Amino acid sequence: MSSIRMDGILSPLVISVIAFAVGYQAHSLLSTRANPSLLTPTDASSKSKSRSKNDTKSVTSSSGSGTDTESDAEDTAAALSSDLTSTKFSSSEEMKLVLVVNDELKMTKGKIAAQAGHATLACAMTLKEANPRLFRAWQNQGQPKIALRCANTEELEILAAQARSLNLCARTIRDAGRTQVAPGSKTIVGIGPGPARIINTVTGKLKLL
Repeated sequence: MSSIRMDGILSPLVISVIAFAVGYQAHSLLSTRANPSLLTPTDASSKSKSRSKNDTKSVTSSSGSGTDTESDAEDTAAALSSDLTSTKFSSSEEMKLVLVVNDELKMTKGKIAAQAGHATLACAMTLKEANPRLFRAWQNQGQPKIALRCANTEELEILAAQARSLNLCARTIRDAGRTQVAPGSKTIVGIGPGPARIINTVTGKLKLL
């Protein structure tokens, strides 16, 4: 009985820790890009020397990420079809990012954690570019995240569509299918970051992961 309780506690904890780490990495990467002066002379020199090598490896790195890169591009376009700049909010109100896992795929904890990382990074980078003020409001509150679950792919798609109709950032992750799930499987949707009051109208009835 105690092992079941511990398992229930550790699962969302592990996912939250990994999602936080990925979010922190995304913030560091985006901050460095926005402020080239943060690079040391040695870093700048190394970056210049390795640029052509990185360009050569970019396709390999993307395909090795575990996501379907072609679908990622389509999803980016879908996310940007929403007016992410129109969200009205107060910097003092509650912000969050919600990660909704497709429960019908029966993914392992490790697989879910990896997909949550992909979704966190995709949402953070999309919002950072489209609405920096909203991104900073979420960031200043400690980048809060919550992991939920939905019944199947159909419900996942409905949630993404509802979120976009409210001009929320919604990024659906499709797996490349190298492990556990079929290629192109929609594993998780990230909704936000954004005002909790708006996100709750989409995800408020879902159960915790």
